[in-house]
Amino acid sequence: MILFSTYNKAFHAAAGLLVLGLTAFAEYPERPIKVIVPTDPGGSIDTVARTLARVIGENDWLSEKMVVVNQPGAGGTIATRRIKDAPNDGYTIGLWHQGLITSKAMGIVDYDHTAFEILCSSGYSEVGIGTGPKSRIKTYDDLLTESKRSPIKFSTNIGLPVHLAPMIFANESGISFRFIQAGGASQRLASVMGSHTELSVFSSLDFSNFKEAGIRPLVFFTEERVDIFPNTPTALEKGIDFQYQTQYFWITPRGVSSEILDTLEIALEKASEDPQTTSYFKTLGLISRFEQSEAIQTSLNKIRDRSAPVIEQMRNKR
Repeated sequence: MILFSTYNKAFHAAAGLLVLGLTAFAEYPERPIKVIVPTDPGGSIDTVARTLARVIGENDWLSEKMVVVNQPGAGGTIATRRIKDAPNDGYTIGLWHQGLITSKAMGIVDYDHTAFEILCSSGYSEVGIGTGPKSRIKTYDDLLTESKRSPIKFSTNIGLPVHLAPMIFANESGISFRFIQAGGASQRLASVMGSHTELSVFSSLDFSNFKEAGIRPLVFFTEERVDIFPNTPTALEKGIDFQYQTQYFWITPRGVSSEILDTLEIALEKASEDPQTTSYFKTLGLISRFEQSEAIQTSLNKIRDRSAPVIEQMRNKR
């Protein structure tokens, strides 16, 4: 009887280990993956996330679908904190931009890109300064002239790249802006359209989407002119050595296993380079380009280093 009891315990222990082993090595993903997007639906970040999630699903590059969840607010920090604090099991990921750097640099949050696993990048959009149809500012030269008279009201989202990029541009060009908090792209659009402010930063996708509303780009922060806006000059053409792009990169909580990260990266690389994706993005003024984690880390570190002196200078003026 004692021998039987000992055998029975050993059998159940072995069976338990087998079950645990099967669970541990079960294929990922076993359930839908939640993609947190820190903006309202319809913007560039949301468009990129939904496009790639759809392409991955249509091609079965993951065994489960990716579900996009929009969580706007507080300059994206509500969403990024949610991603940072999520379980590191690979079922909560996110798509964001250089706001991970600027939010900490501006003292809004106490974490930056180093608090996440930077997975990969799926592309970028060109950005520039634009104005509305009723604005007195019609050209870049008007921008220079009006700025000499008094600081120009500039609609922004404090602590995000749409705030920091024009700050750096103003510092390099000598143009004077008075920044006014508005919010996301749709709120900044409303501010400019309602003539509450004169200018704001928009992505090439925003300029394309809002073109019918009368939003016009004045200058782009690009190396060359943007194809879909060939008549708009670059800052470089005007003698300002400043370039900036909104880069779209994927993040996960720290500690996600390398096997899961590899699975996600392979699927996202396929989706980013798929002809369907690149063709669709091109019509929107977006550039589909896959980059691995190391390149993104280097880029974010450069932005952090360039932002620091500009922010310090701003604080000293207060």
